[in-house]
Amino acid sequence: MQNKHVEYKRIVEGADKAVLFIHGIMGSPNHFRDLLPLVPDNISAYAMVTHGHCGSVTDFSNASLERWEASVQRAVDELLKTHKELYLVGHSMGTLFSIEQAMKEPKIKGLFCISIPIKVGVRARMIPMALKVYRNRIKDDDVYALALKECYGVTDSKNIFKYLRWIPRFLDLFKLIKRVRKKLGELNTPCVAYQSIPDELVSPKSIEILKRESNIRVEVLKNSTHMYYDPEEMNYLKEEFIRFLE
Repeated sequence: MQNKHVEYKRIVEGADKAVLFIHGIMGSPNHFRDLLPLVPDNISAYAMVTHGHCGSVTDFSNASLERWEASVQRAVDELLKTHKELYLVGHSMGTLFSIEQAMKEPKIKGLFCISIPIKVGVRARMIPMALKVYRNRIKDDDVYALALKECYGVTDSKNIFKYLRWIPRFLDLFKLIKRVRKKLGELNTPCVAYQSIPDELVSPKSIEILKRESNIRVEVLKNSTHMYYDPEEMNYLKEEFIRFLE
């Protein structure tokens, strides 16, 4: 599968506001393809790629939580050098980095979070779907697998044993989830969380946990998954995103 996942950066000279998009584990900026065009022309937009993503299986294996964090920190620091306000848009693992950044940086004024994985719950249908993507055998009407393929930011390897080196990366993710869950109550930045009930990777229990936090507004998507968005719910997300930037 050809890798077509690249960063998008549009820095507007003199702009006061900037939006940083942070993808999830094994994800790419493609996840935000429907939201990026909605950023007004007077606001800077940066859809970043974290370390080890949008490359080979080996590139991902050689990444680490510390390197992912450093990637995000560099992007935040870069944007805040020339902008007064920063807004973060995250998906999955990207929401966790967004929350941690907001806890320590007062110039971050808002969080738009999609599928916060405060609790992980892998559903059985995720396995055959991932195999379809790996084998590149996806039917034209399989919207779920097609959505996964579109946002899967790693170039495939036919050597299946190389994927064993991914285990530490997922352990890194679990470490990050545990860390954020423990200090979630410290978040003071306004945050809206969009959680999908049929999500293949995030447990519905995440909704209950997030609703306990006064500074997090939780919105539930009933027909979308971790990568696929029901057309009506995507339209809703677009409307919400426009309001978020206003």
